[in-house]
Amino acid sequence: MTFPRPGGEGGTGPAGDRGMKRLFHALLLAAALVFTTGLLADSLWLLGIGTWTLIAALLVELVHRP
Repeated sequence: MTFPRPGGEGGTGPAGDRGMKRLFHALLLAAALVFTTGLLADSLWLLGIGTWTLIAALLVELVHRP
């Protein structure tokens, strides 16, 4: 008996995994840039946006595990 491979028909497959990895890395980079800008500008709202961007990146990584 054979079982369908994960990411087979209708799944995300390797191309979808690359897209999610790119999204994760883009969110991490954005979080680092916004958070650093918030620290340098002493701006609390930029720190908050950077923090929530980091949380979003970690949730993407946590939920989408290939």
